[in-house]
Amino acid sequence: MKLSFVNRLNVLGKISSQFDDQSNLQKLQCLKQLSGMNLPGNKLLLSYYDALLFNCAYPSDEKQLRITERELLRISGYLKRKNKGLNKIFENTGLPYTKGISTFSYDCLRWLLTHPNCKTEINSYEDATFALNEVLKLTLPSIERSETTAGLNNTELLARLKVKPRNQLSFLITELSKLDDMPYIKDHLFEELGLYVDIFPKDKFFSRSFNRISISKKYFHQNLIKLFDHEGLLKQKLPAPVCMTNVQRKECILIIKNSMALMDRETDPTTFIQEHSIRLYELERGISIAVYGMIPSRQLPLDSYVGYTLFKNGFPAAYGGGWVFGECAFFGINIFETFRGGESGYMMCQLLRVYRQVFNVDYFEVEPYQFGLDNPEGIASGAFWFYYRYGFRPLDKKLLKISNEEYKKIRNTKTYRTSKKVLVQFTESNIALKLGKGVPVKSPDIATKVSQMISSKYNGNRLIAEQDCVLKFKNKTGFKTPFNKDEKQVLLEVALWCEAFEISEKNKLDIMMQMIKTKPVDLYKYQKLLLKFFC
Repeated sequence: MKLSFVNRLNVLGKISSQFDDQSNLQKLQCLKQLSGMNLPGNKLLLSYYDALLFNCAYPSDEKQLRITERELLRISGYLKRKNKGLNKIFENTGLPYTKGISTFSYDCLRWLLTHPNCKTEINSYEDATFALNEVLKLTLPSIERSETTAGLNNTELLARLKVKPRNQLSFLITELSKLDDMPYIKDHLFEELGLYVDIFPKDKFFSRSFNRISISKKYFHQNLIKLFDHEGLLKQKLPAPVCMTNVQRKECILIIKNSMALMDRETDPTTFIQEHSIRLYELERGISIAVYGMIPSRQLPLDSYVGYTLFKNGFPAAYGGGWVFGECAFFGINIFETFRGGESGYMMCQLLRVYRQVFNVDYFEVEPYQFGLDNPEGIASGAFWFYYRYGFRPLDKKLLKISNEEYKKIRNTKTYRTSKKVLVQFTESNIALKLGKGVPVKSPDIATKVSQMISSKYNGNRLIAEQDCVLKFKNKTGFKTPFNKDEKQVLLEVALWCEAFEISEKNKLDIMMQMIKTKPVDLYKYQKLLLKFFC
């Protein structure tokens, strides 16, 4: 039978996650045969690219890794020569030299405009009925504001202001930068524009194949680890974080941000990453995990939204975050599709291990979207059982009973599958992994008590409540040192918390004062203060 590209690719796809001697030999043979064939100018190339990335992240030996890397270089050269003709086919795939079309936040676009490896331009406006006039009347020099009342559409207005098409995006970003001291208002105005942009890579480095961190040693696989002692792994002591220079830290952050832009994703921690907060841990089986916090102006009230990127042999393979508050963390995981056939459960447990030991978290909670609420893929994949297998259980007692009964059926009957109806029913409750005693205080509990306090004590008047609670807190603590802008926001949050819970103990008030100074600058020290407070 004549060998074909699609035939060899199908075989490679089936055996990529197998690591016995015969499979390793067959993988190498497939890669050699594919490397001698012409690359297809269609979606088959994307399938091949993803297979190569998987094999780079999960290599069986040095020989297989070398030929896989050579094929990634061959694809890069092919697309560099053919990029104009193939751009439409490979939009938003993250392949080298292929265009992306997406919509991003103001701050993400501001970063993309300064990116050394890509060029970003306006593609279109989602809703032409929202006049750019409404934004520019707030930012233009007063002598030009009359142009925003002349009934011009977006294109006409920009032409009247003599903004050249190639400069339109930088013009908008610069104008809105005048509202930097009001970030949430700026975000709202920018979102209303419904702006879509084109991203054009300048070189191969702005691609999924070459966007990777340097690691001390490649890990070669003899198997995929599916069954393991997950409880033991969570307790296994973490190594010290990697000692990074400023240059290495900036490079790591660039790769983290690239990984999101290349896959048309965005999270607050990656967009608003606080540079000095990043810590990188090199763990077992080629896994590295970076955790990081956000700049002060974007931090959440009371808790810390700590983002992460998980790397597999240097490749960004998963992303998400934990909303950390004392012993509790709400948790979310997203594994890039290319790497979902690998060690997903092991990856998640390594992430839980990092959060547990770095932040001393003993209680992890997952919201229903992660396993199916308004997420058909989560229902179809039975994502609920992915979490259940590693100790997560429904908080609702009725659903807990149903889940335990279902799990018995699954264990006793190999062909048994939980119905879609039941999987949907599970999304009526959060699920949690409890590693300590009881359920710790959660930040939403405090927010609820604050709302009740404002309603009962201040008749719902938030302005008076804020002013009075801050004054009372200052009087209780006797603190007279002035606060900077970032600290004032934390002061407000802490003062409302203090009044709602009628906190008067001196040691707790002292800790709260330290929180105010610490939260904007050091998420790790702030978390220690929270643990001390609740202790």
